[in-house]
Amino acid sequence: MHLPTSPTTVVSFLIAGVLLLLYGVQQISDIFQKTMSVRLRSALATLSRRPWMALLLGLITTAITQSSSATSSLLVGLVNTQFITLTTAFFMLLGANIGSTLVVQLLALHITDHALEILGLGTAIAFFTRRSKLRPLGKAFFAFGLITVGLAALEAGSRPVAASPLTADVLQAMVNAPIVLALIGAILSIAFTSSAASIGLVIVLAGNGALLPIAALAIMLGTNVGNTFTALLSALSGSSRVGRRLAYLHTGTKLIGVTVAFLLLQPLAQLLSHLGNGGTQVAIAHMGLNIALALVFAPLATPLVRLVTALVPDQESQSVDGPRHLDPEALATPAVALGQAMREIVRMTDLVTVMLKRGILAFDEESDNVPRHIDQLDDQLDDLEEAVKSYLTRLDEEQMTEQQSRRELALLYIVTDLEAIGDIIDKQIVRLAQRKQREQVVFSEEGWQDLITFYQEVQLAVQQVLAALASQDPTLATECLTHKAVLTQTKRALHLRHVRRLQQRVAPSLSSSAIHLDLLNAMSRVLSHAFNIATIVQGEM
Repeated sequence: MHLPTSPTTVVSFLIAGVLLLLYGVQQISDIFQKTMSVRLRSALATLSRRPWMALLLGLITTAITQSSSATSSLLVGLVNTQFITLTTAFFMLLGANIGSTLVVQLLALHITDHALEILGLGTAIAFFTRRSKLRPLGKAFFAFGLITVGLAALEAGSRPVAASPLTADVLQAMVNAPIVLALIGAILSIAFTSSAASIGLVIVLAGNGALLPIAALAIMLGTNVGNTFTALLSALSGSSRVGRRLAYLHTGTKLIGVTVAFLLLQPLAQLLSHLGNGGTQVAIAHMGLNIALALVFAPLATPLVRLVTALVPDQESQSVDGPRHLDPEALATPAVALGQAMREIVRMTDLVTVMLKRGILAFDEESDNVPRHIDQLDDQLDDLEEAVKSYLTRLDEEQMTEQQSRRELALLYIVTDLEAIGDIIDKQIVRLAQRKQREQVVFSEEGWQDLITFYQEVQLAVQQVLAALASQDPTLATECLTHKAVLTQTKRALHLRHVRRLQQRVAPSLSSSAIHLDLLNAMSRVLSHAFNIATIVQGEM
């Protein structure tokens, strides 16, 4: 790459290098979210009792994505959904710390000499292949090519800086203030929101002599702490309790490791001085630090998890009415966010089941508390519907696969139908019961028995649909839909039976006709929404 000479060109090279590096890392992270998060969930399902394998999986995952923050976000969501334990997540986090160091090793291999070749290969695969399964691989190569081009630009832009006479004076002053250097490293990591980008910058500067090795090591230690601050600030500003625990574990272990390394900075620099230039020394130290953290803290995982759980205990009284599982941090991982939305939908089905069971009891004149209870349940149902819809619509469409987008749409339809069933029970069936009592209307014995029988059939059908939804079982949903025609015919037959009683001038039927038919129609609408849900489960789950 042509070396810049003018100050403006130097600055342009450095800025372009940082931006390309950040963009490349972000693109690889997005590709991971779309193509690998579901597979990762499946892999983690087998690792709950094999934590060291979780560490290896964390290493591999972050080595591919070069974004420990993406891995951390996924882990928070998985722990929140009780898919994995906090201990397993901690092991994977230790592995992620090691995995995030691998990209900086590329400089030692002079991978930047082949930046354009990598970029070209990725472009060819991503944009010219006909096989859709190869396109994500091509896009990953393309993003990796952007990273290497960015590193090459940083390397080229830093060489004139290293040759400047002013650099020597500045470097000498900085060596005498290692704490300031560590703070600079932390600030760089926070500003870039990527330890790979900040440490990559430090490595190219150290490799070109723009930073003395000991100064570069101090900055590197600072970046290792700084890359935990984003998650920590997010945790303190309203993350879930599991998110806080992971953030505290991450920050705490890094602080301990960096503090020890900082105290040994001088002997550490002397030890590394025989291992190559300044950039190589920083890369080795960065990886060595995170490997050491894993070796030290992995055996202590269980007591550390107990400690952080004691520091951040579970809430004694969790909200009964509001959502429990909609973790904002999981929105970065659509597969996890959709799973959490589904958990809230299962809670909605529980509310609908209770409402449907108690709805008919409102016709009992001695059950004055039933309408009030059902109204409260409907308010809870409305709140959950609004929360789930708001949560799902915050998902980034660009991060979702086509299948995930269809599932999001299916869940939005389902919560609408569940809320509609609740409204029918609360605002129609219960109101009809109140009207019956207010007007002192009496059903005929035969008419009331018809209503009770049909209500029980409706209740059974809805419960089967909700079971299919909760278990996400398309086969059961298909079985539920086979009853649709029979129940529709039953409703018509009961309507006709009522009309015949009117023809026979049955007095109770004459006075209760409006309420009787409205109740039949309300139950039919409940069935309609339930079968809508069954159709969605049959085709989308």
